Amino acid sequence: MRPLSKRTRLILLAVLVFAAGLTAVVEFGGWHKLDAVTLDGKEINNPGRQLGLDPSKSVLKQPLEDAAALLLASGKTARVDIDIDLPGSLRIRTNRFTPICLVLDRASGRMLGLNYSGRAVPLPREFQDWENPVITGVNAGRIFEPCDDPRAGVIVPQLEQLADENRELYRLIDDIDLSAEHHATVTISGLPYRLKVSAEGFHRQITGFFRFVETYETEVDSARTVDLRFTDLIVQENRKR
Repeated sequence: MRPLSKRTRLILLAVLVFAAGLTAVVEFGGWHKLDAVTLDGKEINNPGRQLGLDPSKSVLKQPLEDAAALLLASGKTARVDIDIDLPGSLRIRTNRFTPICLVLDRASGRMLGLNYSGRAVPLPREFQDWENPVITGVNAGRIFEPCDDPRAGVIVPQLEQLADENRELYRLIDDIDLSAEHHATVTISGLPYRLKVSAEGFHRQITGFFRFVETYETEVDSARTVDLRFTDLIVQENRKR
């Protein structure tokens, strides 16, 4: 076996000393207690009783998996994310009320939210942000379960991307109808025609179309629908006269 060089031995020694020092700080220094816990932005006053955490231990020794399991067992939470903020804080976030868009349940007529993975989430009573796209033509199913049409789960992350990149365009999308088997029909506020897109290419086709219209100032007001599903081709279907 080739012996380690002096430089390598010094680096390893420094790493070991740093690890030992970090352990000492955690055990005996300012990180020996859990200082603060927030759940969805609200401070938890009794994390031991509510989440099974131990305020006398450091954040690095908390039973985080048990706390997450406790939240998930309530049936009101589909996902739990826990961030450690050293020296002594935990930020716990759930996706209970974080809809990316809305969905109109075809069976019941009830309006729900869809989260990042396309699962139905209840809207809080104080919810007022109705300027979100509404997916129609699907059965939303039970809370925290996916819609019966898997295309909804494909479109939602692309809507989130669009909202981050171009909030104004995102707000202009009124309705995404999934009634048709082979395409989604998108209604844009202010346009006299509707757009046909594929679920997989939703973001690319919508943004590409608006870039095309702005660049070439194309007039398609006489159209009934505009089909964007084809590569390098826009198919316009005019209204019947």
